[in-house]
Amino acid sequence: MKADKHVPPVTDLDGKKRPLIAIAASFLLVVCISLVAVQGWSIYSARETQLAQSAAATANMARALADHADSTIELVDTILASVVESVQHDGITHYGERLHLHLIDHVSRTPSLQGMYIYDASGNWALHSLREPIPVLNNADREYFVYHKTHKDKLAHVGPPIRSRSTDTWVLPVSRRLEDKDGNFIGVALATVQLSFFRTFYDSFDIGKEGNITIALDSGALVMRRPYVQENIGTSIAKEPMFKQWRATPASRAVPVDLDTLDRMYSYRPLRRYPLFVAVGLSTDETLANWWANAYISTAWVVILLLILMWMGLRLFRQVTLRDELEEQLRNAQLALVTKNRSLKLLARNDGLTGIANRRLFDARLDAEFNRAVRDGTSLALVLLDVDFFKKYNDHYGHPAGDACLQFIGQCIRTGRRRAGNLAARVGGEEFAILLPNTDLYGAIVVAESVRRSIASAGREHQANPAGIVTISCGVHALVPTKGMESKQLVEAADKALYLAKSTGRNRVCPDAPAVSSRRERASILGS
Repeated sequence: MKADKHVPPVTDLDGKKRPLIAIAASFLLVVCISLVAVQGWSIYSARETQLAQSAAATANMARALADHADSTIELVDTILASVVESVQHDGITHYGERLHLHLIDHVSRTPSLQGMYIYDASGNWALHSLREPIPVLNNADREYFVYHKTHKDKLAHVGPPIRSRSTDTWVLPVSRRLEDKDGNFIGVALATVQLSFFRTFYDSFDIGKEGNITIALDSGALVMRRPYVQENIGTSIAKEPMFKQWRATPASRAVPVDLDTLDRMYSYRPLRRYPLFVAVGLSTDETLANWWANAYISTAWVVILLLILMWMGLRLFRQVTLRDELEEQLRNAQLALVTKNRSLKLLARNDGLTGIANRRLFDARLDAEFNRAVRDGTSLALVLLDVDFFKKYNDHYGHPAGDACLQFIGQCIRTGRRRAGNLAARVGGEEFAILLPNTDLYGAIVVAESVRRSIASAGREHQANPAGIVTISCGVHALVPTKGMESKQLVEAADKALYLAKSTGRNRVCPDAPAVSSRRERASILGS
């Protein structure tokens, strides 16, 4: 278009002024981006640091609490083991007053102990550490008694929390099996740990208003939790996200807890010798409260600074560009028009998928070359190509794969057209054409066969094609047009040749021309 020649040249003043504006704008943009980037990185680093410190704090606290619980139960278990040894040595029926006083002494000197008890094989109280006499009770229904009666494990068994029948307080039972010399079950020795002992200890830690400390059995039975809710003692927390996460990956993460739906950063620590674990959770909101406050303040200052910089920059650029704003708009409009025209030209001439010429350009070039051949008395050849079983290819591999296949065919045709004056075009869905000026039938067959072989030799998979690969069929025709002939005659003859190639087995080049009237002559040309 002539619009390409009407774009006004950039003056020397514009050449000196606009780079300066670009440099100033780039500098201001770099400063703003740098401020935002530094602020963002600072906020992110501060948040990660705060979370890392919280994770370290919860991990250290969980380790300390787990060690405390482990030591507490180990001390109780050690006392219980000595009592078991005495009972099994002397026999459960020869305990006497001395062992009773011994149990009372152990409980009085151990703050975590609520009581110690010995039961016979029937679950009846045979001995206890209580100072006052109590009614005769039977504990054969307790979980720990059933466990030891059915298991020959001589190690300590830590059961789920229970409410003591003697003091009506919540306790954690630690028990051992009693056996005679033949290994027969003769009863259970029990020591109960006061849950209030853990509660008092956990209350001494600063975990914020929304913090959480949990100790529970591996089975999910809750032993103690801060904040303390008595109704939750002994209930199962196996369905809580916190418990499921500990089972999956014992690491620190923020997860919502079913009891209060708060996000907390949890750290877990299993006890070394007993089937319990400790979980410490700090509220994510409380952990990040100071970080949020600092982030708001620092971000506000950065925003104010950015606004000032932007206001000053806009004022400066406005003063510089105000005088030639109209000229710049005109130039931009003309440049946009030229660019649009070039894009329209490209779209009008080329196929959007394959990049080669489209049907419109092919028809125009066909008429022009046909008229030129009439004037000059030269030969004009046409090759029509069609992808074999392309519909089945699309159905089997999908349309994206079909588009990629057509792009591959277009590339092979582009590289196989031999001369610069030849035109490769996509004239239909899977149909292509090669227009060959000043080319006889033999030359056209050579070009078509070269393209066919290059496509077949690529070995592109096509399971719906009997050949197993992507192939093409080619119809070739050449003529020396004379006055009174039309270009469609060349196209119709090449199309007949293409039909012949398809009907005789595909993946071949077939000429169709008056000059090649017999099958033997066609075979001779193809063989040459």
